[in-house]
Order: sequence, then C-alpha cells, then structure tokens
Amino acid sequence: MGSDLAVATSGTAERGAHIVDPATGAPVPPDYVSATVVGPSLTRADVYATAAFVMGRHAPRWIETVPGYELMLVAADGTVSTSSDWAARLDG
Repeated sequence: MGSDLAVATSGTAERGAHIVDPATGAPVPPDYVSATVVGPSLTRADVYATAAFVMGRHAPRWIETVPGYELMLVAADGTVSTSSDWAARLDG
C-alpha cells in the first residue's frame, strides 16, 4: 500500500441518495454506489470523490487531469472502473 496517501470515498452506502447534482438540483441517479479518490491531500480527495460521484462514467478521464490523484468508481451492478494509474499509486 502506498504511503503519505489520503483516501476519501463518497457514495450512497452510509446516507443513501444524499448527493445532489448541482446542474439539475436532483439527487444523483443510482448508477454508481461509490467513488474513492487517493492523493496527497485529504480535503481535496474528499472534494474530488464527491465530484467524481456526480460525474459518474466521465470521472476516470477527468481525474487524470488532476495531478497526484487517482480514482476507483464502483457501479451499481458491481463494475469497477479506475483511473489509469490507480494500481501503481497504491503500490507506490
């Protein structure tokens, strides 16, 4: 497991459908159950995890534009998507 690493997860497991899409004002559709972000800052990882959860399938591509952060996204059907350096970051 990597060191000097913050981990934050946003999703529906603990509080249900509580995350709102700011573009629509409605709860995020139940397509995904969690978004986990790792990186050097816990505050930013937390913010990025919530943003990634709202973005859904577009999140892995987006997080790759944010230096130092990686993402794991879990869909409601159990499919897992990650950013390209997810595994390398955790091994680091």
